[in-house]
Amino acid sequence: MLETIKKWFFAEAEYGLDALPEHERSGRYAFNLATLMGGIATIPYVIAYFLAGATLLGFVVAPVMLNVLAPRIIARMQPFSALFLIGSVFITCFVTATYLTGASSGLYLFMLHGLLSLALQQASLTRGQMVLLVSLVFSAIAASYLLFPNPSGLLDVGETFNRIVFFSTLTVMSLQIFVILYSMSRKVTEAEAALAAEHARSEALLQNLLPDNIAARLKDRPGEVIADGLPAVTLLFADIVDFTPRSARMPPEELIGWLNRIFSAFDVLTAERGLEKIKTIGDAYMVAAGLPVAREDHAAVIADMALAMQAEVVRLSEELGEPVDLRIGIHSGPAIAGVIGTSKVFYDVWGDTVNTASRMESHGEPGRIQVTEPTRLLLQDAFAFTERGPVEIKGVGIVKTWWLDGPRA
Repeated sequence: MLETIKKWFFAEAEYGLDALPEHERSGRYAFNLATLMGGIATIPYVIAYFLAGATLLGFVVAPVMLNVLAPRIIARMQPFSALFLIGSVFITCFVTATYLTGASSGLYLFMLHGLLSLALQQASLTRGQMVLLVSLVFSAIAASYLLFPNPSGLLDVGETFNRIVFFSTLTVMSLQIFVILYSMSRKVTEAEAALAAEHARSEALLQNLLPDNIAARLKDRPGEVIADGLPAVTLLFADIVDFTPRSARMPPEELIGWLNRIFSAFDVLTAERGLEKIKTIGDAYMVAAGLPVAREDHAAVIADMALAMQAEVVRLSEELGEPVDLRIGIHSGPAIAGVIGTSKVFYDVWGDTVNTASRMESHGEPGRIQVTEPTRLLLQDAFAFTERGPVEIKGVGIVKTWWLDGPRA
């Protein structure tokens, strides 16, 4: 029985919430909770007046019914119209009850429940509507207290009766306010926890898309164009060999899963070395060292990354049952890095160094790592090279290039 009542109570408390905008739901939920609590709290009065055969019974039954039905009434009508209707009946009942029993009974205090309900509906009412409804309730409370200090004499109401009613009214109102505020406090706590979790997810996403210091600068100065000149960086471009014919024969879902497995492995290598993944373009992977924070070993760590990528694709070829081969190009020099635009922003790099590194990849050979003379000079003490010779690169000219073989023995 209790479980059935509990299910009904919370179902009614959530009645009509799905049709509301998100920002109005918590207020409506609290309003529904308040009116249902008011209805349940008034039931003992109904029983007491029924057993006593009191004339007040009708003036208590009506508010009970309205409280219980309030969630459905306000869900089917305009909020102002529903609240005006409910408030009018409440005011009529409790002003009349106060007239019969006198202000010392405290029955007019039940109208404070109306003020609480109005406060919970502030998101659904205009300022003018709120002022009107609050004024009506305050006027009814003031009129009840000032105009009816003593019982009307139509009922046989003694001082003891009024004291009991007054005490029970204060008790019921206090419990209602406590339960409603407690419920609202829990809702606020849950909302704050959800907001904090969402903020953490947003922060994690932002940090995944942008370097930490760049993300911090964008948050501090939204809309700022970030363009940092970097005197010494090393860029790596890697491209999967024969990707186009492979994409023609593999189902799209299988192809994307295969590509994701490879690039995810590269992401791990990038993170292990503290490098900055710039982007992927189709089957090409771009990574950089020396940005956004300068580092002296930018060329060496990129060379190590290139060799690790070659070893990784050998392992992946066995794991995936498909041969995977790479062309890798590396170049070192100055560049500009930053964030531009206002939509779908990401951290990018510009300059001749970028173009040359890209050409090193596109003019390379499968399974080889092609580097320029500036990169070789930075690495010659720690890595072994084989000279390829001059290569004519469109838009750049004749470039002397080398194959990176591995660390010096």
